[in-house]
Amino acid sequence: MIRLAPAAGAAAALALALAACAPVTPGAPVSPSAAPARQCFLPQTVVNFRSDRDTTAYLRAGRGEVYQLQTGGCRGLTASRSLTVTSTSGGGGRLCVGETVGLHTEGPSLQDENNSVCAARILKRLTAEEVAALPDRLRP
Repeated sequence: MIRLAPAAGAAAALALALAACAPVTPGAPVSPSAAPARQCFLPQTVVNFRSDRDTTAYLRAGRGEVYQLQTGGCRGLTASRSLTVTSTSGGGGRLCVGETVGLHTEGPSLQDENNSVCAARILKRLTAEEVAALPDRLRP
């Protein structure tokens, strides 16, 4: 067993305390536990959606979270009765903010004019305040 002399133990404790108070330099690597969690959902958890002018969709997915998606114009999105969200990267699993996804719409039509496939970008997960601020017609 190794024993430290009382003075050596106090010096070691002081060195540890000073190291804990050392400033962090900008650009220094951040530990993974300090990094913000990615905002993601599983496509099969989408339970509702609303759209605005074939360019914006709001999805309720996951644990009641609402995500905003932006398209370059998705024919039939506003009239769509159902919406399927898929990964464009070929992988299954989670879809995260910042990713491009595929939207498959199905709506009332005589000749499939409201059925389309288009790309959308997941812009953000809305806060509870942002969801509450949405007009009723856009709140999923």
